[in-house]
Amino acid sequence: MSVKVFILFCLLNLVLAYPKDQQDPWRLNPQPQPQRQPQFNLQGGGSPKQGIDLSLDTRVPVWQSNNGRHSFDATGQYSQHLGGPYGNSRPNWGAGGVYTYRF
Repeated sequence: MSVKVFILFCLLNLVLAYPKDQQDPWRLNPQPQPQRQPQFNLQGGGSPKQGIDLSLDTRVPVWQSNNGRHSFDATGQYSQHLGGPYGNSRPNWGAGGVYTYRF
């Protein structure tokens, strides 16, 4: 008896957890995704005696497919230690790209 109640409970949870407004991802004309915005992240911290650490990260949308499932973003980063007893460090630069596929 307890196995049947457990199976019934699991089936009820599956039915209730299924999203009602989900659209079929295989439609021929899916709705276009909204335009994505650039992202910037600036961080810094420290003290005048020990120096300040500075970091900047960014991610900028470059391309998105018509159905919104494929996208490519350019990324960049900069960081450096400024001041303190050891002086300024050499800046660290970086660039890259991120390809995203949404199932």
